[in-house]
Amino acid sequence: MKKIILSTLVASASVLAFSAHASGRINFDGEVVAQTCNVTVNGQATTLVPGTNVSLPHVTQGALANVGDVAGETRFTIGLRDCLATPGTAAAFFEQGPTVDGSGRLKNMTVGGADNVQLQLLDVDGNNAPINVGDASQRTNNVHGTISGGAVDLPYGVRYYATGASTAGLVTSSVTYTIDYQ
Repeated sequence: MKKIILSTLVASASVLAFSAHASGRINFDGEVVAQTCNVTVNGQATTLVPGTNVSLPHVTQGALANVGDVAGETRFTIGLRDCLATPGTAAAFFEQGPTVDGSGRLKNMTVGGADNVQLQLLDVDGNNAPINVGDASQRTNNVHGTISGGAVDLPYGVRYYATGASTAGLVTSSVTYTIDYQ
């Protein structure tokens, strides 16, 4: 009987030892900073609601006839002014949300609007590289502007992107962003 109990204890101890080797620890760190700059979009003060509008030009449906066709590139600038402390560099981080699809592009949110059309954000200083909205790679891939004299302009772009043969109609979307100071 003692041998059975001893073998059960040895077997239990080795299972516990095995379980202990499968554990680990993850450390998280971050920082909450005061709003260090006043933010504008194309020179207009910005708020979360209703936000600031950037209007794209009208394009023909033929310009967006095939998957991957792009048209109507429009530039916009996020300006940071009156920065209290110069944190070094800054860039916009475009957040994941209900208007963003799995490809990192913005969905057309107009009911009955143009079909097979999305909006694609661009990092103008990064050679017009497409921005994968909501993806953490923005922190390293997007060009960060240097804050100098308490200000910096961050140039971005937006364009129509065809996911198939487009149909005529309105295209609207939105995106939430935060400023990534580094």
